[in-house]
Amino acid sequence: MTQEEKTALQKIEEFLDSNNIILEYDDGEDNYIDIMEDKIVVSRRQTPKHIIYTILHEIGHYFSDFHPKQENKTTVVIDEVLAWDTGRDVAYSLSIDIDEDSWNDIMISSIEKYINC
Repeated sequence: MTQEEKTALQKIEEFLDSNNIILEYDDGEDNYIDIMEDKIVVSRRQTPKHIIYTILHEIGHYFSDFHPKQENKTTVVIDEVLAWDTGRDVAYSLSIDIDEDSWNDIMISSIEKYINC
């Protein structure tokens, strides 16, 4: 892990702590947020950059104002896009540099999973 990645993670962990959100690392494949438990779970099986971007994305879900009355493929995709966008805003507010190409690649790959299911 690079020093820049360590610094980014430290900033994110401080942000989560100040918002009373638990960050948990898991050996499984899944990344998710448990809003009821105020907990973000992230897979250790990712590269450090992917972990950082995934945590930011999950933070985006936590602060989302999008709560449709019914869930379907369209609303799930909208929710995912908004979470990625909010996660990027959080990164900028924490002065975390985003590699736009990597961010977009991870975002697109993640959203495609919801479109192709």
